[in-house]
Amino acid sequence: MPMVFVAQHHAEAHLVTGLLETNGIAAEVRGEALFTTLEAPTVIPGAAPEVWVANPAQVPLALDLVRRYTRGEALPGSSGPAWQCPTCAESLEAQFTQCWSCGTAKPRPLPGP
Repeated sequence: MPMVFVAQHHAEAHLVTGLLETNGIAAEVRGEALFTTLEAPTVIPGAAPEVWVANPAQVPLALDLVRRYTRGEALPGSSGPAWQCPTCAESLEAQFTQCWSCGTAKPRPLPGP
């Protein structure tokens, strides 16, 4: 089972796992137990939650989806452009109605002229 992503926290790991699974890639989160036992998990290599895929043949597609996610690019099934959270500056796909990082609601578009 190859690793395709190292998350900053649990929510991001599960978000990426969901993205992969929505696109037909069986994935799982590993390392959550260690992450919760450390005070500064991002400082210690291997302590952050990781996303692993079940089928090595799907690694290229998984890595492409992860790359697009981390760059804030459009993903399969998204509608409209990605948006940036006005509170924490996190980049989010169009289908999200609130920021997964801080919970801020997606800004409503300004009314046209």
